[in-house]
Amino acid sequence: MEELISIVLPVYNGEKYLRESIDSVLAQTYKNWELLIVDDCSTDSSAAIAKEYASKDRRIYYYRNENNLRLPRNLNKGFRLAKGDYLTWTSDDNKFKPMALEKMYDALKNNQDAQFVFASCRVINSEGEEIEYIMVDDKRKKQIVGHNVVGACFMYTRKAYEEVGEYNPDFTLVEDYDYWQRIYAKFNAVAISDILYEYRWHDGALTSTMKKDAFNKTLEKMLLKNRPLFGKIDAESNYYFYQGLYNCRKNLDDKKNPYQWKYRWYSMIFLFEHKIPGKIKRMIRKGKR
Repeated sequence: MEELISIVLPVYNGEKYLRESIDSVLAQTYKNWELLIVDDCSTDSSAAIAKEYASKDRRIYYYRNENNLRLPRNLNKGFRLAKGDYLTWTSDDNKFKPMALEKMYDALKNNQDAQFVFASCRVINSEGEEIEYIMVDDKRKKQIVGHNVVGACFMYTRKAYEEVGEYNPDFTLVEDYDYWQRIYAKFNAVAISDILYEYRWHDGALTSTMKKDAFNKTLEKMLLKNRPLFGKIDAESNYYFYQGLYNCRKNLDDKKNPYQWKYRWYSMIFLFEHKIPGKIKRMIRKGKR
């Protein structure tokens, strides 16, 4: 029998796209899953929609919070209830591609040293029209210390969950990136270039409504807190780390950016150690043809 995959779906006033999100789970080629819909005190018809689906499929469970918990705590509640060997979560406005669970599960089974997998996404608008793609690959792993390279489609093992712990309520707005950093600091990960998810960008999305200042201040705090998890890192990773911090202050319009000198220093090292040698090698290869 296939191992169980738990999918947590936090919802808050998500009636507009909730059916599409749930239908994308029902359409999965991998059938042994459970869907835990955790309603964070919605005031629209989200509860009725979720209950309707739960009444028709025993794999779907509906829970409603007594108080609004916000996303990190809502996720934590869902994962405490989850029974799966593999874990993931989705949003009420996003959609899995039909083979998403199967391909991510296979990637983890075929890479026994990995406890975390993530895949590329298609970004769509409110009407479902394509905007762009978020492509991922294994070559970008060193960027995780300063940039969220994971995207919106992912899965991790119960072992990773039990060792890494829960989502941090102090990092609302970047709770997912914080979690990916904590996983990366402990375990290997594998990236899938296939498009396995549709990430919807629209006016009501959490990522489009969050305030710029709050986001960048929280991100800066998170990057600094998690930096010791990675121990000693090379110049390339330091470049991405200080670039991330520099961008936070730049987005806050900080004219006296405290990270600019280290960012410039590691930019030069990165340039001379990686960019220029790569260009020279390509020129040499072309000259030999």
